[in-house]
Amino acid sequence: MGITAIGLRGRTIAGLVLTLAAWSFATAGAQPPAPAAPLSTAEVVRSVEANPAGAPQATAQAVAAGRSEDAAPLVAAVVGILQPADRRALAPSVVTSAIAALAVPDRTPFAPAVACAAVRAVPAPEQPGVVPAIVSAAVALAPLARPQIVACAIAAAPALVAAINDAAGGALAAQLEAASSPPTPLPGNSIGLDSTLGPRQSCASPPCP
Repeated sequence: MGITAIGLRGRTIAGLVLTLAAWSFATAGAQPPAPAAPLSTAEVVRSVEANPAGAPQATAQAVAAGRSEDAAPLVAAVVGILQPADRRALAPSVVTSAIAALAVPDRTPFAPAVACAAVRAVPAPEQPGVVPAIVSAAVALAPLARPQIVACAIAAAPALVAAINDAAGGALAAQLEAASSPPTPLPGNSIGLDSTLGPRQSCASPPCP
């Protein structure tokens, strides 16, 4: 009798061990995979070389997956590797994508470094056609950083002081105008407007004397 009880107990323990092992295996298999490591700057540059049109998206993905401190050098590498025609067309979008991919609290602190890195990556002969658009794009995404963006851009491209100020001012003015413009009345909806367009009547039921 004692031997039988010991045998049953042993089989029970063995069954529990197998059950726990199976549960552990299933739990381990159900765990989500570890997040992929962010692409290195060299990998992003190779991707942009192969597909220049994808530069903004590749930049945004790398910035979102990495550290905010790495956004500026990444943008410099991407803007610098583009060919002149692509740089003129895509550099502002690269800057916009990078700033937008930053965590919201980091946009104002890091936007000037991102914009300035892009400006410095533009060869001097190309700067007049590219730098103002970069400044405008950066100010539009981080308006609170406008003074720092302008100062940094002027330091990097001193020959373009007027163009940089115009670009930054234009972007800021457009934002302020959009924020302060009153809503346009819907067609046919003149409630509240007609009373200001004609003479007031002092009697309750026209015709008035």
